[in-house]
Amino acid sequence: MEERGSKNVRDVILPCQGGRHRVRLGRGLRFWRSARCPRCRSAVDPTRILRTRLWWANLLRPASAAWTHRAVWLAAASYVALAVSAALLLWILSDRWWPVTVLLFGPRWTLLLPLGLLIPLALIWDRSLVAPLVLAGLVILGPVMGFRTGWRTLLPRGEAVEDLRVVSFNAAGGGSLHLSPPELLARWNGDIVAFQECGQVLAEGLRQVPGWQVDSRSRLCLASRFPIKEAHKMDREALEFAGGSGLVITYRLDVHGVPIHVTNVHLETPRAGFELIRSGRLAAGIPKTREKSLLRDVELRRARLWVERFDGPHIVLGDFNTPPESRSYRKAWGDWRNAFSLTGRGLGGTRLNGWIRARIDHIVSDHHWTVIRSWLGEDMGSDHLPILAVVRLR
Repeated sequence: MEERGSKNVRDVILPCQGGRHRVRLGRGLRFWRSARCPRCRSAVDPTRILRTRLWWANLLRPASAAWTHRAVWLAAASYVALAVSAALLLWILSDRWWPVTVLLFGPRWTLLLPLGLLIPLALIWDRSLVAPLVLAGLVILGPVMGFRTGWRTLLPRGEAVEDLRVVSFNAAGGGSLHLSPPELLARWNGDIVAFQECGQVLAEGLRQVPGWQVDSRSRLCLASRFPIKEAHKMDREALEFAGGSGLVITYRLDVHGVPIHVTNVHLETPRAGFELIRSGRLAAGIPKTREKSLLRDVELRRARLWVERFDGPHIVLGDFNTPPESRSYRKAWGDWRNAFSLTGRGLGGTRLNGWIRARIDHIVSDHHWTVIRSWLGEDMGSDHLPILAVVRLR
């Protein structure tokens, strides 16, 4: 700790507890140590609350009037504003305003790129700005990009009644897969496997695998190690007439005498609008994106109302064609347990589209289940990655 003698804006200068002297606190780790006045030896801000407030308050202006300090400060402040704005826009306006909808499905990781320049500049000219830049990067990485740490897997779990390994996979028809149906099921070692875009050859191959019961209809397939007692398909005539998908099929399974329901979904995609926008046809692309957003919102809510008809433990999995940060997804399914959101690690992008990966395939469950873990499978030749989860019946 030093006596006041510097005009650096970033200095934190506080009175000692005796009130007779003003003390400039050290930097780095010295800033957080117990401070004492070098003259009277009385304590300085023993709770460390005031020094923290002043340190952050000092960041509200450039370190000096020099153009380098002002430029770096302005760039850092702009990036912090960008991070907060992106998070708020996704939370409030996704699926409501087309530019935010494009961001929702787009390469959100590009928002981290400015840090590659800003942090070195801050280290050179104003190291105090590194802290807000890192925090802004964490906002981009977490609330904006949806990065997951999987910390819940470290918590103790209750006693197992029944653990199930479930898999969801959009097979893109199945014609380009690297493995045969028996090899797929063996690789995943699942108990319940839901396929979307399940072509006829894939469905026939699944039926030939010993020890599995298979139901296939409307390009949705469910393979189960447990008896499939019945299947119910949601009416989608109105959705199909409007240009949507709305494929929702619910199955009742008998898991060692316990009835559970599993719902396989494949909902509408906004791809048509995005392709028009990407080709520069904004006049057609913007209305199409709005139309598809409305359809996705309707289908998400219709699917939720449909599954509410079935009592007992319920798992819903499939291609929702909507990231979990979506406003429409949160309104319809936010109170259900998203397996990857709770226990996955990383970004969890399931849709492969070059350098863009969106997490649009989900495994969600109601309050009867505890999610043990969730992860992505390896590329099997589709334009989607499989998503897997272990769920425990309470």
